[in-house]
Amino acid sequence: MPIRKPLADLIRPKDLSQFVGQKDLIKEGQPLYQIIIKHVPISLLLWGPPGTGKTSLAQIIAREFNYPLANFNASIDNKAKLTQIINTYPYQSFVLLIDEIHRMTSTLQDFLLPYLESGQILLIGATTENPIMSIVPAVRSRCQIFEFKALSDHDIEQVLIRALKEVFNFKDENIDQEAIKIIAISADGDLRVALNLLETIHAVNGEDLSVENVKQFVKGQHFAYDRKATKHYDYLAAYSDSMAGSDTDAALYYLAVLLKNGDLPSVVRRLREIPYTYIGLANPEQATQIVIATNQAEKIGMPKAKYPLMFATMLMCLSPKSGAFDEIWQKIDEDSEYPSKHLMPRGLRDMHYKYSEEITGGGLIDNPFAQPFQIAKQNYMPKGLEGKRYYFAKDNVNEKKLEQQYLKLHKYIYGKEYGK
Repeated sequence: MPIRKPLADLIRPKDLSQFVGQKDLIKEGQPLYQIIIKHVPISLLLWGPPGTGKTSLAQIIAREFNYPLANFNASIDNKAKLTQIINTYPYQSFVLLIDEIHRMTSTLQDFLLPYLESGQILLIGATTENPIMSIVPAVRSRCQIFEFKALSDHDIEQVLIRALKEVFNFKDENIDQEAIKIIAISADGDLRVALNLLETIHAVNGEDLSVENVKQFVKGQHFAYDRKATKHYDYLAAYSDSMAGSDTDAALYYLAVLLKNGDLPSVVRRLREIPYTYIGLANPEQATQIVIATNQAEKIGMPKAKYPLMFATMLMCLSPKSGAFDEIWQKIDEDSEYPSKHLMPRGLRDMHYKYSEEITGGGLIDNPFAQPFQIAKQNYMPKGLEGKRYYFAKDNVNEKKLEQQYLKLHKYIYGKEYGK
């Protein structure tokens, strides 16, 4: 019995007129449209969520250029397979579709370079991750990069209706538009998911594609995404940024999306780090409470972990913010780039080895605990950085209070105020 093609393959667009979505890229006059129509032999990196048309467009391009199409999956294929493909077309140009190209080793990416240079390979790399971070610069510089967006529900509905008519021989009057809309919504922008749902529901229910049958089957289907894909990092970024921006409702929404996708570990990691980044000295006690709640959530596990995580998320949003640490780091990052330019006071050097005092002067510094108030009036800053100030308090009550102590300590140690 021959292998039966999945619905997603049977309904693939044959040309640009059947291609749905990505109107900003594919519509007439846009760069990608021009590349395809004018047969410009430039390699492409297409990145974005799964099921948005990257593979379909590669097939259309091969057909438009009248080039052979070869497929390589970077997750499972190796150099031997790639060499075999290249040797199959020794004297002609061909389209090489590399799926999940972000998983391709840098060595194997470099292996492609001479073939890209000679024009033998017209590369189309498909990836769910931003190629700026995953593709070696030498390959990236030989490609044009285009970002694909998740398809709209309307785009997906169009293809589902076409599949019902062309593959399953439905008449217009037999198509339940509401049922199709539910499938499209459940696919969450992924056409392949929508077509797989339609194919399975049809196999189970035959011609009876009612709203009830569809609802029963797609329940829970729309909460799934690849934790290694760009979309995952988008939701994490949105979660963090909402807390930084003190928007409680937005932060709770993104928390729910992450937890429903089973991504408790990423939420825990983020909540252990950002209290110190976003709150810091503005509310040290609350930062500690957030970390304690987060640790407790990890111990409890889902589904009950959502309560301490909601607690921590809301405290993050409602607390006064600082952001001072980022600014401090930017300043000290530059000064500490070449520490040999700024020699430390001799007395601060290590004294825990033999003859350290004689060799480096290590330990020849006043012991602060033997001085009044346990503070020694002496220079600690490296040469050339004496009197340099890194910390400026943000506009919140706690930091303003701490700043006064910070300034008093400096004046006591050095005998003068900053900048004087």
